[in-house]
Amino acid sequence: MNLKRSRFVVLMVLICAAFAAIVPAAPAQERPIKLKVTAEQANLREKPDIGSAVLQQIPMGTVLEADRKEGEWYLVRYTLDDGGVIAGYVHESLVTVVKGAPASAGAAGRETIPEAGRRQESEPRQSPGGRNQSWYQGLRPIDIFISAGISTVGADDFNNGASGLVGTNGAFLGLPASGSAGTLRLTYLLGLEVSYRVKPWLSVGLGTDFLKASRGSRVTYAADFTIDQAFIPQTTMQMFVQAIPVKLSVRFYPRPDFYIRGSAVYYFIRAGYDYRFVPTETSWQEWQGRATAHAIGMEIAAGGEWGLGANLLAFAEAGFRMAQGGAFDGTGTYQDSEGTSTAEAGPLWYYQQRGANGQGYDQLFFHAAQPAGSDILSVRKAALNLTGTTLKAGIKFRF
Repeated sequence: MNLKRSRFVVLMVLICAAFAAIVPAAPAQERPIKLKVTAEQANLREKPDIGSAVLQQIPMGTVLEADRKEGEWYLVRYTLDDGGVIAGYVHESLVTVVKGAPASAGAAGRETIPEAGRRQESEPRQSPGGRNQSWYQGLRPIDIFISAGISTVGADDFNNGASGLVGTNGAFLGLPASGSAGTLRLTYLLGLEVSYRVKPWLSVGLGTDFLKASRGSRVTYAADFTIDQAFIPQTTMQMFVQAIPVKLSVRFYPRPDFYIRGSAVYYFIRAGYDYRFVPTETSWQEWQGRATAHAIGMEIAAGGEWGLGANLLAFAEAGFRMAQGGAFDGTGTYQDSEGTSTAEAGPLWYYQQRGANGQGYDQLFFHAAQPAGSDILSVRKAALNLTGTTLKAGIKFRF
């Protein structure tokens, strides 16, 4: 019986030894990899990819803990100023191993320490176009542009119409004008655009501007301007143009601080005039009109950017805009001191009309039907030329 028991014990020992030889021992729990940032700053990215979003910029000398390495990227944890912890990927060229598991297989038991005085390379090398990707460190996928500036327009029909009214009134009075009507030329603009980077060097965006130009002027009439008169006839004029362009834009960045922009634009336009003619002390005439139109155009521009903070930049841009607005529709009204009041809805017409002296003067007025008559010449619908240059500056937020 004892012999059988002994044989049984020996057999069990042999079985356990064989099982232990077949099943490998459980590995020891891996220690975190200790890393130190050796570049001026390291980008903590959402994914192990140069085009991935930057979650945080980590300064030189910061010590990080990496859970593992995936190809050329370390998955690390970073503690924020408010105590929160975020995880992301850092490229191996921006850090060095200072403690813990080796940086790669075959390097067990030793740390990877850069040569003294050696400058650390920033993230990977080349973009598809051959540009150095290190230029694009710190970029985030969404940019918001807020801008203000000036631009020019060619509102010739509106300017000529106001000038023609001055001439018509002078011909009616038989008196020369003291000057000329003011012209619409310079516009002020405010802009907003949101863009998304599909590549580090390429973004697409959707934005809008608000453009406004207005001009008021007063012209007087007198036979002899050196002689004081109790009353001097006058014409006062106020003209305005407003446009809201909706823009689909593409920005190409040869460098992170310089871009070229091209935009397809659809314009919503509003324009109008207010005229008042006072030929005598007791009489007056007033014309008022408001019109709307649409236009399709394009813009091309180039600009530069300058950093103000981690995610705040200033930018300035110069460009050229091409667009022609036409087919204005709206309502025009007429009133005078004798109680006459009329309103006409329809197109805004541009034409020439013979004055009291037989000379033709440009006119810009609303009529329900096309103006006609022996004294009416060269009739067409009014247009607004928005072609001109633009200059603007502003700030850009990165998200």
